[in-house]
Amino acid sequence: MRKKKVLADGCMVRGVLPKKILGIFEKKKLMKISVISGGTSGLGFEIAELLVKKGKNVLILGRTPEKVSDATGMLKKLSTGNAVESLICNIGNENDIKMVGGFLIKNKYSVDYLFNNAGMGLFAKADTSTAAMVDRVFEANIKGMILLTSQILRLTPEEEELTIVNIMSTSSLFGRDEETIYCAAKWGARGYTEALRTELKGTRRNIIAVYPGGMKTDFWKIPGQSRDTSSFMDPAEVAKKVVDAVLVSDRMLVTDITINRKK
Repeated sequence: MRKKKVLADGCMVRGVLPKKILGIFEKKKLMKISVISGGTSGLGFEIAELLVKKGKNVLILGRTPEKVSDATGMLKKLSTGNAVESLICNIGNENDIKMVGGFLIKNKYSVDYLFNNAGMGLFAKADTSTAAMVDRVFEANIKGMILLTSQILRLTPEEEELTIVNIMSTSSLFGRDEETIYCAAKWGARGYTEALRTELKGTRRNIIAVYPGGMKTDFWKIPGQSRDTSSFMDPAEVAKKVVDAVLVSDRMLVTDITINRKK
């Protein structure tokens, strides 16, 4: 049976790759790059900063043009010649995801690390749930993860190693009051992660699940809601633990990381 191949627009076809794509994926050496969704602030930015300092090429994705521009500028100042790329992207939008794929192909990048970090919170009582609330939270926390992961999987040559790091939350492990929609999305992301790991077993794709507790980030700055984050974790410290574990020796693979603050 012939293997599935990839087109530049992200569509799947059977048979041989078109000559243009064939030249990119089979005749020319691809440059490695790490992709971080939600990479303009908080934990995502801290992860990107550590990767840049380690000499890795990075591509950060974010929805807000000003934040993307500011984060890119700061990361470029830390670069020692490694590439710092950025795209304005809503990972829950399929056209934006295809745009990411086109960017990677055009610039001859092969993803070695994908950090699915983007997400948003919602804290409300169960009897106030609306369709709009569900759509918004699910798009940010699970739909986008699925779409971006699928695109990166399609565009990564099977002989190249790819590590997918799905950064979720301890709300993927426990049910919490006034987090019904958020927990539902995060539990779905956890289920997707476990199923993905099962499906890709035996391939050169590594799946790492990360479950951090509360951090001092803009995540908690929700209009009309307030949370005391004074005892929450520093995202820079959490990022270091994540990056150190993900970039561990090739002879080992950390599969699940849960990070909580001390009581």
